[in-house]
Amino acid sequence: MSKSIIAELEQNSNLEIIKDTGEILVDRSATGRERPWSERKMENLQLVNLFELARKIDPYIISEQRLEQVSECASWLKFALLSDKTKKLAKANFCRLRLCPMCSWRKSLKLFAQVSAITDAILRDKKVRFIFLTLTVRNVKGEELREKIKEMNEAFKWITQKSKTSAVSKKLKDYILGYMKAVEVTYNHKTYTFHPHFHIILELKPTYFKDGYLTQKQWREMWKEVMHLDYYPQVDVRTIKNATAKAVAEVAKYPVKLKGILELDPEKAVEPLIKLKKALQDLRMITFGGDFREYKKLLQLDDVENGDLVHIETDKNELNAVAMMLFTYRADVGAYIC
Repeated sequence: MSKSIIAELEQNSNLEIIKDTGEILVDRSATGRERPWSERKMENLQLVNLFELARKIDPYIISEQRLEQVSECASWLKFALLSDKTKKLAKANFCRLRLCPMCSWRKSLKLFAQVSAITDAILRDKKVRFIFLTLTVRNVKGEELREKIKEMNEAFKWITQKSKTSAVSKKLKDYILGYMKAVEVTYNHKTYTFHPHFHIILELKPTYFKDGYLTQKQWREMWKEVMHLDYYPQVDVRTIKNATAKAVAEVAKYPVKLKGILELDPEKAVEPLIKLKKALQDLRMITFGGDFREYKKLLQLDDVENGDLVHIETDKNELNAVAMMLFTYRADVGAYIC
């Protein structure tokens, strides 16, 4: 880290900044699980290397300046040291690139926190039920991916929006109160194709299970019809039983993951990376509708994709910090060191 950044952090903090102790970062969640900072940073640097190779093929896939920002993503982390000796992230330099493994991980944590808070508020006010729905189509080539996702987004509107009605979805609309939809794309390195699909949490009136229940076969028929497919797509629908805010939020994961691409040899990973980057450019990956959208506004939650990735919890309590600890990533040891 440059001396200017350290000076800025010290200037903007009224607390002592602890640094140069040699301590390796161990950051644990409320459940005691160690957070994978170093693993995500190593994946981030893998992505940087792939983009450097990709720029030799397509110089416009990412600018040199943007790539530098990705390279510097989470290169330093400032933690508040609390009175009980636990640590809480106070500041960091995230790049917010959609494909960045570090930022995707932070967005996933943020999405979990938001869905949990929204669901908790809904359950306090209403008697509702939730189902977890996965809608798929057959794999497509990279050149077809962007348009296929757009088609899927349009088809989903025929299931959920009152203004768009199909015979098969008309009855269902009477029971839908809200939803969270995430677009996920995985890569099949054997067929060189991409698999776009939706993960959806649907909030429903309790009477859905008595009067409006759809079987898995009926869900498949409906998705086939609104997508205008000549085959029956795979659809998975599961009731979230004994619904609690945590149980509902457990199925909410930020969808952009590069695991299938990062595991490939760099020479084989470059082409799908370029295609994925172009396909997802400026597309929304997370959508809230109905009650989920209204309660998100009520709770004053910011945007998952473009919002704050440092303070991801919905709890706004002030930190009872006694000092600040500064950690920087050391590639030579593969860890964050104070």
